[in-house]
Amino acid sequence: MPSPSTSKLPIPRSWEEFEDICADVLKRIWQDPYVTRNGRTGQAQNGVDIFGCPKHLNAQATTPVFAVAQCKAVEALSLDEVKTEVTKAERFGPVPAEYLLLTTLSRDVSLQAAVRETSWPFSVRLMFWEDLSLELSGHPDLLKKHFPALATASVGAQDVISRVLASKPEDYIYDDEVGVFLHRHDVKLRIIFDRTEDARIKFDEPWVRRFANPNPTRQIVYIEYDSARVQTLYFVYVDGFRYIVPFPRTQADLRISKTQYHLGCILSHPIYGYIYDEGLRRAGIVVDDALESVATIG
Repeated sequence: MPSPSTSKLPIPRSWEEFEDICADVLKRIWQDPYVTRNGRTGQAQNGVDIFGCPKHLNAQATTPVFAVAQCKAVEALSLDEVKTEVTKAERFGPVPAEYLLLTTLSRDVSLQAAVRETSWPFSVRLMFWEDLSLELSGHPDLLKKHFPALATASVGAQDVISRVLASKPEDYIYDDEVGVFLHRHDVKLRIIFDRTEDARIKFDEPWVRRFANPNPTRQIVYIEYDSARVQTLYFVYVDGFRYIVPFPRTQADLRISKTQYHLGCILSHPIYGYIYDEGLRRAGIVVDDALESVATIG
């Protein structure tokens, strides 16, 4: 049986099951525990199945800013159908700032491009079944709730990395005493700072000298699952510990992988007041999604 994070999960057998999954996923994506189903079967819903107040839209808001979602368990979907659904959602009150159409369909590059290139009254995005499967794989409690048989399957190294990539900084509880990030929804998943004397040594490459404060320090980071070490990555504390930055490919090739970047976002979360992306910009480091991680598997 394929593992849930490396392949698509089985599509739900009913639209009710699909809508349940979408509501649970949106609670996590929007970071809103009050995500609500819109009305009930038989009532006019203005093309909206689910609505909520996402954290990313409401951080600076003085009144609630809403996002809405439509769940489509269909065999085909066209741009005209998306436009029809968006037009319905314009009648939702108050007018939403963001619209998500979640579908059981596989990713369609042509439809994705058409949606990106169309002018909309508010932000419109698509989530295909692969996207929902990846999000579920990062939340074992949701995976167990909706796909209990798959949740008991063995977990491989790539499954763990996929879960990390699907997670957000807020998904972790950080214990600074021991340097451990513990995943809130899967306590087997941990990200660990190596704080031994051998691990943290002085580091010097030309790019670190772009920061005003000298004395950069190497930091080794482990991704572990159920006490097994899955991956080892190398970072550098720069500018008086203001930023923690991944090792680039080489001194001259200042690129990092998506995995390195995402892990850096998680590790930087407790360092309030300093912006991770600003540290990368000052270092001249860029993210290349085509790169494999330079980490070691252990």
